[in-house]
Amino acid sequence: MVRIVVVGLLCLASALGAAAADVPKCLSRDPSDSIEFVAAKARLSPKELLARLVYAEALSTGIGDDPLVHDAIAWGVMNRVRLAERSESMKKSYGSGIRGVIFKKGQFNPAVSPKSTFSKDFLCPKERILWRLATAAAGKAMAGEKNPFIQTPWEQENNLSLVVNFYYPKSIQAKGPYPPWEDGGSLEFIGDVMIGDKLLPAEHIRFYRLARPPADLIPEKSDARER
Repeated sequence: MVRIVVVGLLCLASALGAAAADVPKCLSRDPSDSIEFVAAKARLSPKELLARLVYAEALSTGIGDDPLVHDAIAWGVMNRVRLAERSESMKKSYGSGIRGVIFKKGQFNPAVSPKSTFSKDFLCPKERILWRLATAAAGKAMAGEKNPFIQTPWEQENNLSLVVNFYYPKSIQAKGPYPPWEDGGSLEFIGDVMIGDKLLPAEHIRFYRLARPPADLIPEKSDARER
């Protein structure tokens, strides 16, 4: 009987250890430190950095348990990253690389502003299932295959998406069902989005495409598209 109890406790400890290993290490922040500084100090990989952002941003939408929300946010971030790689004007607007895009001032405040209640989720993801969704979404978007936002003839020809802005209507930070810049003319609302064989409704996330491609976009090399 004692042996059975001991074995059971060992199995439980092993399971708990495995579960703990499924979430990343919590990052501590001094009040004077920016979250960008804390992330840089921790030397997070690009994938973990993106997954942490997706995790926190997804929670901020109010529907953070939806896998499609995680996927869509990851693709939206990587659309900015890839546009900035080929356009200096987009680099100025959105930042350079995953780190630059994530910490571009005024862009992803729900996740990376110390004033946001969701910054703690960026620093310390605790929900194991949601973290798995975030890391899976980050991996798919970084791989870049079957981007659901490559839709128009221009995007298909250039293997690049112009869908770079998104808004969370159900977020506690939302000031209404539509963002204040919706009718500004530089962005076009794209409606519901098919991700794989499932529909992500616009009432969950509203996505916007640049009304026109960047004038300084460098065409993709043909050999790069064949890889």
